[in-house]
Amino acid sequence: MTTLTSTGALPKRSETPVHDASARRHRRAAVARRLLAAAPDAVASLDWDTLDAAPTWLALSDADLMVLSRHVGAILCAASIRLWIDGARLGAARAALGAPFLQALLALPDAQVLPRNVAPCPRIDAAEQVAPMLRTSGLGVLLASLPSGPLRRAATALLGSTASTMAPALAHTLVSRAQTLTVRPPAVRTQGPTTQSPEGVSA
Repeated sequence: MTTLTSTGALPKRSETPVHDASARRHRRAAVARRLLAAAPDAVASLDWDTLDAAPTWLALSDADLMVLSRHVGAILCAASIRLWIDGARLGAARAALGAPFLQALLALPDAQVLPRNVAPCPRIDAAEQVAPMLRTSGLGVLLASLPSGPLRRAATALLGSTASTMAPALAHTLVSRAQTLTVRPPAVRTQGPTTQSPEGVSA
């Protein structure tokens, strides 16, 4: 189905399709390179359609992927983290997740927090456990979000972890929520001095 542009005109043939195809090829190549380096045997059973359908996070750099894994682990463990009152664990969480993400996580409405009895979250008793536990939990969720088959096997070799036993649909929801919270954390209202316009209206 062809849709109109915002001006009511038909889109040019060379606009979106070419850009999307180029971006898709670039991502597909990035995923293939990462998986080939980590699991050449598993990649041999992948086809281009499978790589096209691979999630964008598989194309992330190692550093960015570890950040995402900690964020996903924090979404999984949000109900527990929100109960922490000691400065040591909260400080470790702030260092592992970044202050904006932690602030956004703590500000989530209760309806968006996964109940503690729905999916297993590891027990985190000490500050030094925070980053590794969140990372390991997050990697398990990331792997569980992939369909069973060659792509998951290749990703398992890449990440050096095992998939969580949670349902893929739930895992995908947690990953999406972490990515959304990373991109658009809730705005925090701050109070500052107000100024008045010449008409006397506070700005």
